[in-house]
Amino acid sequence: MKTYYERYWQKKEILEDFHYKWPVIKKFIPTKRNIHILDFGCGKGTILTEMQKINPHAYFTAVDVSQKALNFIKKKDKKTILRKILDGGSMPFQDNSFDFIIASDVLEHVYDTENAFFELSRVLKNKGKILISVPYNGMIKRTLVALFFFEFIFEPSTPHIRLYTKNSLTKYLNKYGIKVEKVGYYGRFFPFSNGMYMIGVKNKKK
Repeated sequence: MKTYYERYWQKKEILEDFHYKWPVIKKFIPTKRNIHILDFGCGKGTILTEMQKINPHAYFTAVDVSQKALNFIKKKDKKTILRKILDGGSMPFQDNSFDFIIASDVLEHVYDTENAFFELSRVLKNKGKILISVPYNGMIKRTLVALFFFEFIFEPSTPHIRLYTKNSLTKYLNKYGIKVEKVGYYGRFFPFSNGMYMIGVKNKKK
């Protein structure tokens, strides 16, 4: 996986879905001063840069499995804390470190699903919020894909290795103490949307 994403971000320059995803999810980026925001799976920092415009008074941290991607950010951004992580490893942060986490189109790339949700919940503060976006995989869309677009969607060289539905994503968030507050869609039109987002709040009893 490490080698794959070093190659991936060496070639990758843009996020293909940015133009229709960001206008929908940007309204959920918090604007409160001096909060700590984590960009989980930041890539080359496209969304990170946009969040900094929305809230220039927040403290930003970004993590990714690709050192090449992090080096790209480092050249232009001297303020954000950047950390390389491993799929299946622990993030180098204490429990309850962040007020807000964004994981935008990341979890479908992750092998160790259980560890990813555990770690996201662990570093999120109690009452903190998380914004997750993944490709949308509703029943009607899945049926059409199976009938007409299977070879295109499941072409073996693509980086997506997990499929999330509304129910499965909710299940994993709930399992690790995060309650879903909002679900929405972007790209095309429902029920053929390109992507789905969820906003959850950590609500673990002390």
